[in-house]
Amino acid sequence: MTDQSKQNEKEQSGQSKASTLFAILSDKFDLLAKLPNMQFPAWYGAVFLAIIIVIFTWKQIAVGKVESDMTKKLESERALITQQAREYADKQYSKEEERFGQVLSWAVRGELLRKNLDQVDQYLNEIVKMKGTERAVLIGEDGQLLVSTDKRLEDTKGVELYPKEILNSQKITLRSDVGGKKILVIPVMGLNKRDATIVISYNQPAL
Repeated sequence: MTDQSKQNEKEQSGQSKASTLFAILSDKFDLLAKLPNMQFPAWYGAVFLAIIIVIFTWKQIAVGKVESDMTKKLESERALITQQAREYADKQYSKEEERFGQVLSWAVRGELLRKNLDQVDQYLNEIVKMKGTERAVLIGEDGQLLVSTDKRLEDTKGVELYPKEILNSQKITLRSDVGGKKILVIPVMGLNKRDATIVISYNQPAL
């Protein structure tokens, strides 16, 4: 046999073995070979879609909660800063308000001794002409409304307008936020007791 014939036989033998090995591997891994082309049941897709929806919904809820918490925190801080600013402004003007209240108290006391409520009414009406002043009232020791610049309140009792702790005040007091208003409470003192209380209500300035 020539060298050429031997070479041909070896090549044919190698090809035969390769074909056999390929056939064995193809049989064993037939499932893997078909996997990319296999169609999964429809519920697989539904489950996968449901998982995506749950993850997306959870993310939206988490983001919404964080945004809500931040909004509440900012609103709380803003309210606190506003209140502190008003209290600071009140402290700056409290001395002037006290002097004004003291003078008004003396004037009203004199008119009460003379039982001249018409003159008190004129005083209070002049006061409400001042910028930012909403109304002024005179409330008797018994809680009755004696004078009011707001005529709609003439049949209202003083204790219905302000709590007793305000009406029982023994000194001139500036309150920052009573029903959304700033009020100046001026007790009108007699010789031994409080005869009446003046309450002047101001609109809160914008900050």
